[in-house]
Amino acid sequence: MLSSQGRNLSIAIVGGLVFSLATSAVAVDGTPLPYFLIQYNYSVYLGAFWQLLTSIFVVIPFSSEGPLGVIDVVFNAAAVIWLDGLLAHAFEEREYYGVFLLSALVGNLASLFSGPNVASFGASGGIFGLLAGAIGRDYAMERRVNYSLVAWFLAVFILSSFLLSYVDWQAHLGGAVAGLVAGYLLGPGRGVEEL
Repeated sequence: MLSSQGRNLSIAIVGGLVFSLATSAVAVDGTPLPYFLIQYNYSVYLGAFWQLLTSIFVVIPFSSEGPLGVIDVVFNAAAVIWLDGLLAHAFEEREYYGVFLLSALVGNLASLFSGPNVASFGASGGIFGLLAGAIGRDYAMERRVNYSLVAWFLAVFILSSFLLSYVDWQAHLGGAVAGLVAGYLLGPGRGVEEL
């Protein structure tokens, strides 16, 4: 059964797509509204800091390359549902949302290093942060590395980050690093028996 965290995050990810589809017809100076809410690095450099947060959920559903936003949402929502058992047990509810948002934000900050002419969107930095956070928390509590989880994480990270040219691997890496640190720092606060 899907946890409330997994359900809520999946709904938020799909809700971002619904919002993007619904507001694509709303234009400001001829530009559809979602384009002001995804992350354009140059715009962020100039002060559009809200894009670091809004781009976590708002996507461009269809572009000249195809339905990249729709594909991104489907994969991200599926990943949250697929990983739900691991992630819901690794974090309390507030921790889950906090690690996700922190990781997604750090991932978006990391993607700023890819240059001014880059646009990005999606929740994958936060999802990688949750997964890496589970690894960090496990290490903090058990004082051992779960090598099967790490190997699985690396395989998914490499395949999803470098297989397709349009994927923002900097956001994945930044989110994973932030999640790993957050998970480790959250680890000592709970006993192993609570898992």
